[in-house]
Amino acid sequence: MNRSLLSIRPAAAVRRASARALVLAASLVLLALAAGCGSEETTTLAPADSNRFAAHAVGTDTPLELVTWNLRNFASDAGSEEVALVAEAIAGMGADVVALQEIAQGVRFDQLLEQLPDWSGYQARSDNFQNLAYVWLDSTVTVRGVSELFPSEWRAFPRQPLVLEISWQGHDLVLVNNHLKCCGNGVLEADDEDDEETRRLAAVELMTAWVDAEQADAAVVILGDLNDLITDDAANNVFATWLGRPDDFRFADQAVAAGPADGWSWGPGRSHLDHLLVTDELFGALAAAGASCRTLRLDRDLRGGDFTTRMSDHAPVVLVLPGSALP
Repeated sequence: MNRSLLSIRPAAAVRRASARALVLAASLVLLALAAGCGSEETTTLAPADSNRFAAHAVGTDTPLELVTWNLRNFASDAGSEEVALVAEAIAGMGADVVALQEIAQGVRFDQLLEQLPDWSGYQARSDNFQNLAYVWLDSTVTVRGVSELFPSEWRAFPRQPLVLEISWQGHDLVLVNNHLKCCGNGVLEADDEDDEETRRLAAVELMTAWVDAEQADAAVVILGDLNDLITDDAANNVFATWLGRPDDFRFADQAVAAGPADGWSWGPGRSHLDHLLVTDELFGALAAAGASCRTLRLDRDLRGGDFTTRMSDHAPVVLVLPGSALP
């Protein structure tokens, strides 16, 4: 086992059923998962005395649920209040794995884990500002290894990609959490190595080469805040390498990106920057009945304040893959 696993918080001896109990006991109307990725979410508000985010529950016992969520400088603004809100949101969603970006204070991440007794977690050790992290449900996920990639490629990766190798109900997957360089003018200037779009393109090319060389037969999910649009024109699309290899790579959130603004993750509703890309080993699961990929508009259920002020300027994006269709 990877030596970096030594710093993972020990798993809690709590069955997954107890994590679901909070949702079930409140007698809430949960969301029905529509077949096919990009299905629209309909929100049902939770009672004030229960988990306010339980209407966004995606966790069940049969499919695998993966979430990516940028927490925006967690938790430098609202502090302990934000920690409590994020813990409530993660418990309410009930996903198997949540990939997080922008962990600005490690102590706050530790406090988050303390409020999630059914989950364990890991924060990147590269000492970057806005570190990457994962939390996962103890009763369904076994972690086989954790590692960081490309330590010397700071221009392409201002935050080193964080790899989590997991087993879920006998199925092995490799998750790669990313937070690519932000900003830019939407124009890819290939002759300028400091151009933001060029830096993101370099990251995509390095990641592609790593998958081809090191994970050729693995079921890989590259997820995170990739800070660019899938729908850009070909000349300025930093994801051209992945889009140009449809037999090898596929964006699970393609329909979300091409769909109405209400489903976009940043803002929320201003643009769609948070993506989940799968390799061909997962194409069957992505196309199976019961698969879905969508943005969870938690901002609709946050009472007593603005979501973007108290939590994040990104909404989480979830990918649901039926367990029976996994390799």
